[in-house]
Amino acid sequence: MFDGTRRLGEALNTIARFCDVDFYLIQRLVQFVTLHASPDNAALSTTLTTRVAHELGLPFDAVTGFGRDSVKVNGTATARLLVTFPSATDLLCICHTLNNTGDRVGFPEKREFMTTWLILVQNNNTATQMWKALTGTAMVGFSNIRWCSRQEVENEIALHFNSVHVLLQQLLDEGVGDATTRKMLDIFHADPLRLEVSFAAGSGGLTDLLATTYAMEGDRLEILLVYRRVESLREYGRALVDMKVGATIRKEFPGYGTFTGRVSSIDKEDPAEFVYHITYDDGDSKTMTAAEMKPLMDVSRQELRQWAITELQGAYEYLEKRLTGQCDSSYDCTSAYLVCELAQLFDPSFVAENAVDACWVQRLAVVVPLARHAGGKLVAELEGELPKYMAAATGFSCDHSDVAAFTDAVLG
Repeated sequence: MFDGTRRLGEALNTIARFCDVDFYLIQRLVQFVTLHASPDNAALSTTLTTRVAHELGLPFDAVTGFGRDSVKVNGTATARLLVTFPSATDLLCICHTLNNTGDRVGFPEKREFMTTWLILVQNNNTATQMWKALTGTAMVGFSNIRWCSRQEVENEIALHFNSVHVLLQQLLDEGVGDATTRKMLDIFHADPLRLEVSFAAGSGGLTDLLATTYAMEGDRLEILLVYRRVESLREYGRALVDMKVGATIRKEFPGYGTFTGRVSSIDKEDPAEFVYHITYDDGDSKTMTAAEMKPLMDVSRQELRQWAITELQGAYEYLEKRLTGQCDSSYDCTSAYLVCELAQLFDPSFVAENAVDACWVQRLAVVVPLARHAGGKLVAELEGELPKYMAAATGFSCDHSDVAAFTDAVLG
């Protein structure tokens, strides 16, 4: 794995990951160099080849993959490296991809508001003390490196949104920020409801994306969980397209009062007439047709909700394009994502839960290091061991939400 910086010059970091004969995962920093200027793809591939093959003395066939982000120079450098190291595959970093996904969330008013908030409020001692006095909690830390950090701040604002206007007014009264504080107040007053919805939608609609981005960073068996986690994100993104899932209705029940319900699912078996499953606050559930549901929907709320969905959708559409190759070749994750899908075969809980057959094993031949290992015999040997592996995996289960516990259980 290698990565650099966005600043003038370059700090090039290279990390080697491998496992020993006892299947202990080991990660080592093998190179850290500072350069006067960022290298082009030829210089970068030469630097890495020199370090890996000549200074560390690794055989060319021993390198199984290069992990990188989607910066174009890293992609073209890796293309050169794959010629030199024939058993390696190109693995785009899923965490960088997810981070870039989070950066594609819309809500322009919130973005403008956050730009001034992070300049003035986040790093001002007076402001942070005021915030703590108002909310009872210390302001979360912030780093400009990753989207995740900004989202953590936005989540805190969403949780204590009622205190935002009070804080801004106090800052203005104390003479803190002056023009910057006034700018935030102007944004707030322009449409406070829309701004609040922007923060609330981000807090609710990006929860799994944030958690997955954090969970997939590490030196454990994240690669066995990537496909499971990311498919869940894709499913959520597709659900956003159908605005009626989660839509709110209000219905009066004579003698009992008016109850609020939400569309929990949609039965689409009959294309001529969808059936909407409604779950009410008291736990009761009913089904309705579109004609029955329409007069019960709060139109103003639905318009605001649809706007919020559209602003969220941009992120999930970006992720979908990256995973399906509808993007520039340097951003194309299809090959790396296929590796993640096939890697699930090495998760015994996946084998226990699914109907894995010889075809699954044969598909491993598209993974370059597996196809080339032992003169191409490894995949055939794995296929021969499949019945024994399936028997051993029977009944195996583990906690997929905890990467450390999952890793320990699999390597146990």
